Amino acid sequence: MREFIRDDDSRLRVVGGFRQFLLDYRQPTTPRATWTEAEYAAAATKKRSRAERLLESFRHWSVPLDGVALLDVACGDGSNVLVLGEQPARILVGIDLELPLFTPNGRGEQARRLAATMGQASGALPPGTTQFARMNATSLGFATGTFDVLMSRSATEHIRPIEPALQEMVRVVKGGGLIHLSIDPYYWVRGCHKRGIVDIPWAHARLTLSEYDRFVATHEGERVAARRYKRLDTLNRFTVAEWRQVIDQMGCEVLEWRQSYSTLGDQVLARYPDVLATLLPGVTREDLLCERIKVWLRNRPRANVTPRAPTCAPAPRARS
Repeated sequence: MREFIRDDDSRLRVVGGFRQFLLDYRQPTTPRATWTEAEYAAAATKKRSRAERLLESFRHWSVPLDGVALLDVACGDGSNVLVLGEQPARILVGIDLELPLFTPNGRGEQARRLAATMGQASGALPPGTTQFARMNATSLGFATGTFDVLMSRSATEHIRPIEPALQEMVRVVKGGGLIHLSIDPYYWVRGCHKRGIVDIPWAHARLTLSEYDRFVATHEGERVAARRYKRLDTLNRFTVAEWRQVIDQMGCEVLEWRQSYSTLGDQVLARYPDVLATLLPGVTREDLLCERIKVWLRNRPRANVTPRAPTCAPAPRARS
């Protein structure tokens, strides 16, 4: 049996094939150069279904999108904005550091092909309704109280530092407006994302970054270790309790805090129960199993604020 010795001389099992097992567990929705039409169709169906569930959630909180201004922070491929843009909203804006939907490279072509497969071919949306802009979440280029609704899905774990970004989100939403955050916590079994997974079960919850770097350098080489270390170092390595503390500091009314637990995590933990005895300080069993935190917030009323329209220019139309 292969083992890895931590700095404290404790030994962790190295399980051959564990990384590939986790990677194969869930089909990706980010296009690849080798994808077939069937794979594009499956990803498009899944993304549209997610966006439509999100729309139902807004309705649950009595927020129909008729006439509202909505901001999607770290919108990624823009699929949520595009689907929600089919509603009679006043304006929907997606911001991110990168916008693959508009990049002139292979990744951009794949993003546009996926958007077309979702039914968002060029010209499908009313002019001016949907906009995109490259922007840092820690410094949003919008006036205070610009938006009625803000969402950020599977993104806050990537935004650092997160505290000023959350305060910016609060600032640009009008008093009484709705904020929705969907967080992928770091310590669940796939929470370090695919680049962080190695052949030690829950390595990211059991190794320090320096130990992780040493393990990958030994088994895959220093170049791969440098890339993986850099990836992990960009993520917010918060426990569930730490996420709750950060969200509470936003100063909003918490309408709902919902944690989803991983059946995959249960299966892996049952198979490797020794994981619990070697967790990093502060990490708990709950952290290993919580794969999603969904938070719905109501911004506090704000006096003497006059909202104005978003200042970002419309992005070009996606080409099918």
